[in-house]
Amino acid sequence: MKNNTTDINHAELDALIKRVEQAKEHQLTLSSEDCQLLIDTLLTLATLQEQMACSDITINKLRKLSGIVSSSERLKSNLSKPNKSGKKINKQRRKPATAAVKPEVIHHKLEELSKGDICPECTTGKVYKFKPATLLRITGQSPFTPEQHIMERLRCNTCGAYFTAKVSEEVLADGEVTQKYGYSARAIIAIAKYGMGSPFYRQESLQSQLGVPITASTQFNQVEHLANDITPVFYALKKLSGNASKYYLDDTTKRILKAKPVEKKRRNSDKTQMRCGIYTSGLIAQVEEHEIVLFKTNIGHAGEFIDEILTPRDNTLSAPILMSDALSHNQPTVCSVKKTLCNSHARRQFYDVYSHFTEEVENILEKYKQIWIADDEAQKQGLTGKKRLAYHQIHSLPVMESIKQWGEERLKDETVEENSGLGKAIKYFLKHYQWLIAFCEIEDAPLDNNSIESQLKLIVRDRKNAMFHQTEVGAGIADIITSIIATCSVGEVNIFEYLQWLQRESEAVRVEPEKYLPWCYPTA
Repeated sequence: MKNNTTDINHAELDALIKRVEQAKEHQLTLSSEDCQLLIDTLLTLATLQEQMACSDITINKLRKLSGIVSSSERLKSNLSKPNKSGKKINKQRRKPATAAVKPEVIHHKLEELSKGDICPECTTGKVYKFKPATLLRITGQSPFTPEQHIMERLRCNTCGAYFTAKVSEEVLADGEVTQKYGYSARAIIAIAKYGMGSPFYRQESLQSQLGVPITASTQFNQVEHLANDITPVFYALKKLSGNASKYYLDDTTKRILKAKPVEKKRRNSDKTQMRCGIYTSGLIAQVEEHEIVLFKTNIGHAGEFIDEILTPRDNTLSAPILMSDALSHNQPTVCSVKKTLCNSHARRQFYDVYSHFTEEVENILEKYKQIWIADDEAQKQGLTGKKRLAYHQIHSLPVMESIKQWGEERLKDETVEENSGLGKAIKYFLKHYQWLIAFCEIEDAPLDNNSIESQLKLIVRDRKNAMFHQTEVGAGIADIITSIIATCSVGEVNIFEYLQWLQRESEAVRVEPEKYLPWCYPTA
C-alpha cells in the first residue's frame, strides 16, 4: 500500500466527528469536503497500521511519518526552548491581543417548505434536512448611533402625580438617565483622539458626513467628563510607579499655545531661570509583572518628571534600573539609580555617518547586530536574571569590548579625525561605554530604550495630526487618557470596555482606585 498520511489536527478532527454525528442524527448528507477528509483519515490510519507491522520501525520514525515531528531539514524553526511557564517565546514582538468579536448568528427559516414535504420541483420525492447555507456579512456603520428612548408616563387626575416607565438596565449601563452621550461614546471619542491620533475636528467632519454630527467642542467636553472619572486611577498608577524596579524614560517636544514662560529652579542649584521649552515626558515603570506607562506635558523635561515619580519612593527599596539616552537632564536627582544607556542611540551615531564612512560603519553595524541577535536568543530561550546576564557576558561583552578597542585605536593613531562625524560617534561610544554595557553587568538591565520610544509615538502622532494643545488643562486631560490607553495596551486589556467600566464604577473608583487598575479589570 502506498504511504499516504494527512496532518489533521485535533480541532479539525473533533469538528469532523461532530458533523458526522449531526448528519447521522438528522439524516443529513456530508459535503464533498467532509467526505474527502474522511477518506484521507482512513488512508492515514491504514498507512500507520502498515508501518507498525514493519519490524524495523521506530517510534521517532513513526512520529515523523505521521507528521507529528518535522523532518530534520526543517528543525531550525523549532529550536526555541520553552521558558519557565512551558510556552515557547516568539522571536517577533507580540502585538497586544484583544478578543475577536464573534459574529452574531442569525437563523433564517425556510418558510415555504418543511422537512417531509413533497419536492415542488419533481413533485415526487420528499425534502429532508441538509447542511445549511451560510453567509458572513461584515456591516459598516457610524461609530455613534443615536437612540431616542420614549418612556410612557401616566398622571393622576386628582393629585397630579406622575408615573414614568423605567429605562432598561442595558440603557442605564451606558450612562445615567440625564446623560446624552453614553459611556461608550465618550470612550470611542477618547480612543480615536488619544489612541489613534484623529483630531476632534477630523472626527467632527467624519460624523457630519455620516449623518450624526458631533462638534469638536462637544467631543472635548465628553473626554473631559471621561478624564474626571479615570483621574483617580491615573494618580494610583503614578503612586505605584514610584516603587518600580525598572524605568524607561524619554521625552519629545510638544506645543501648548497659551502656555507662558515660567521661572523654575535650576536642578542642583538655588538659582532660578525663565523656561519656555514644552515637552511631553514618557515613562514606563516595571512594577512586578506589570508595566505602567505615564505621560506628562509641561514646561519641563524628563529628568524633572522622574524626580516627581521617585520623590515618594520607599527608602528601604534597592536602587531601581533607569534606562534613558545620554542627556544629562534625564537623570534623577532625588535618589540614586542604576544608570543604563540606550545602545540604539549609540548605534545611530554611527549609522548617521554611513554615507561618508561606509566601510568603517558597516563593521560597527555588523558587530552591533550580533548583540541584538544574542538578546533575541536570550529572550527566545526564556532566560531571565542571572542566566541572561551570564549569556550576555559570554556573547555580547566581547563584541562591545572589540568596538571600544577599535575606536580607541582609530583615535590614537589618528586614522579617524576626532572632529569628523565618525570621530564624534566613536567619542560618544567611548564616553558612555560604562553605561552602554550595563546590560552585561546588571541583572535585568535592558539593552535599549526602544520600549518607551515606541510609546512616545502616541504623542508624536497626536502632535503631527492635531499640532498643539490650546491650554495646559487640555494637555493634562490628554496625559491622563493617553497614559491609561498606553497602560492598557501593553497589558493587553480591552481599552474600550475598560474605560466604560471605570465610568460605570466612578463612585467606587474615587474611593478605592487601586482596585480598578487595568490588570484588575474582570475579563471573564
